[in-house]
Amino acid sequence: MSEDRITQRTVTVVMGIIAALAFVFSFGNVWALALRLGVPAPVAPLIAPMVDLPVVGLLVALRYLSLRGVPAEQIKAAARLMHVSGLLTLALNVAEPIVAGHYGRAAVDAVAPLLLLGWGAVGPQLLRHFHTVTHTTPTPAAPPVPAETAPAPAPEPA
Repeated sequence: MSEDRITQRTVTVVMGIIAALAFVFSFGNVWALALRLGVPAPVAPLIAPMVDLPVVGLLVALRYLSLRGVPAEQIKAAARLMHVSGLLTLALNVAEPIVAGHYGRAAVDAVAPLLLLGWGAVGPQLLRHFHTVTHTTPTPAAPPVPAETAPAPAPEPA
């Protein structure tokens, strides 16, 4: 496996692990917030996935498009939606500890969504740059063009 593929896969794995951890972490926080706000118990665990799954889906889509070299301008709307979903995840994660006055816990609960937001912005850019590097191969040097040579003198008649 080439160094380029290893680098791309490492960035992808890191993005995936952060997304999975943020999802699991957020699930409990948002469930607790929903119960505290009086959301019925059967509905409360459904709220976090509604916000977190779009982030994960958009991360995967942005990764795919970035690896294929799609310019950032063409995927701007998807990136914006991912950031809005990430901000909602952040707000839902820190709301319960802030309401309870546990600011230290709110800071800890903000870590996963903030990392997810950061990787959501940086990851696709890195992958796009990797795509550019791996698909930009140096063109082989053209053979030197011979200088025009004077025509050989015609043989003299004998």
